Amino acid sequence: MTKLNLALLLAFTLPLSAGAAVSTVHKDFKADAGTLLSVKSINGDIAITTGAAGAVSADITYDAEKCEVIAEMRGKTVYFEAKNAKPWKIFSFGSDKNPCAKFVIKAPAGMEVNPVSVSGDVSVERLNGPVTGKTVSGDVNITGSGPLSVTTVSGDLKFSDAAGKMRFHTTSGDISGAIKSSEDLEANTVSGKIALDILTAPAKGAFSLDTVSGDLELTFPKGAKASASFHSVSGDQKNNIINDPAAAFRITAKTTSGDLTINSK
Repeated sequence: MTKLNLALLLAFTLPLSAGAAVSTVHKDFKADAGTLLSVKSINGDIAITTGAAGAVSADITYDAEKCEVIAEMRGKTVYFEAKNAKPWKIFSFGSDKNPCAKFVIKAPAGMEVNPVSVSGDVSVERLNGPVTGKTVSGDVNITGSGPLSVTTVSGDLKFSDAAGKMRFHTTSGDISGAIKSSEDLEANTVSGKIALDILTAPAKGAFSLDTVSGDLELTFPKGAKASASFHSVSGDQKNNIINDPAAAFRITAKTTSGDLTINSK
C-alpha cells in the first residue's frame, strides 16, 4: 500500500470523536414581547422548555473542532446556529454519540419559536406559543403549543395538548398526537401513519389528511359530527361519528395504500 493510499484510509476510518474539544457555554438574552427564537443546528438535538418571563437562556454543548456556534440578537430575533466549521471536510459535522452541538434553551411562555435541525431531534415543552419546526433526520416532540407548522423528512412527529392552526408533513415518519382545539388542520405523510386524538369536537372548520402508504385514524368525542369525505385506493374505510353533509365541520381523508378510520369515544 502506498503512503498516499494509507493516508486516505486513515482519514476515512479515524473515529469521529478523535481530538474532540467539547465545551459548554451559557448565553442569556432579553426577550421582549414580539421577540422570535430561531435555532438552527447541522447536527445535534434542540430542546426548548418554558423559562422566566422576558428572558431567553441557553446552554450550548459543542465540539469546537467540528462546528462553529453563533449566539446573538438579530433585530427582534434571538438567533442560535451551529454550523460546520470545516465545510470542505467530509464527515466533520459529528455523529449521534458525538454531535456538533446540543442546545438546551429556556424561553418565555407564549414565545414564537423556529427550531431547525439537519440531523437531531427537536423538542418543545409547554411554551403555549407558535412553533414552526423542521428536521431532515430526527424526531419532533411538542407539548402544549400552537399554532404548529412542522416538517420532517425522516422522523416521527408527536405532539400533545396542541391548539390552533396546524400544518404537518413527513416524508418517512408517523404523525400522532392529541389536539385540544383546532378548526384548521392539514396533515400528510408519504410513508407513515397518521393517528390523531381530537379532544374537543370542532363546530366548524376543516381537516385535510393524506397518506400515500399508511393508515389514517382519527378519534373524536362521542356525539361529534362532520361532513366527511373518504378515498382509499387499497384499504378499508370506517366512520363511527355522525356524517352530516350539512355540517359546518368538514373532513377530507385520502390514502393510496392504507385503512381510513374515524372513531368516537
